[in-house]
Amino acid sequence: MIVVDTNVMVYLLAGEGPRADRAADLLLRDPEWAAPPILLGELRNVLAGSVRRGLVALPDALSMQDDAALILGDRTAGVDGAAVLRAALDLGLSAYDAEFVVLARTLGVALITEDREVLLAAGDVAVRLSDD
Repeated sequence: MIVVDTNVMVYLLAGEGPRADRAADLLLRDPEWAAPPILLGELRNVLAGSVRRGLVALPDALSMQDDAALILGDRTAGVDGAAVLRAALDLGLSAYDAEFVVLARTLGVALITEDREVLLAAGDVAVRLSDD
């Protein structure tokens, strides 16, 4: 099992090129992806922006949202709010990013991300998608 951030899910579902390929390879190698519930909200925000800009049709965006939920299955897990706030302040991250870090630490698994700030601040769990 691994924790993935929103960008990794976006690369898998809507991306093209090397990052999309790496995300697909990652899913084949480790299909047990976990994430805090906020991933689905962030994904919807990305998809809404893509629909507005004409990059994705609404039916495709809806399908991508459903695919993300299927990939995560029952592995969306809430995290302790106090731990998130402490991690955000200790690491200098947004509370959004801290949710992923706290979940990975709680589960004792890697957090796969391309977010430079997270990679630098949470090196104990954060692993770059290209290095997984």
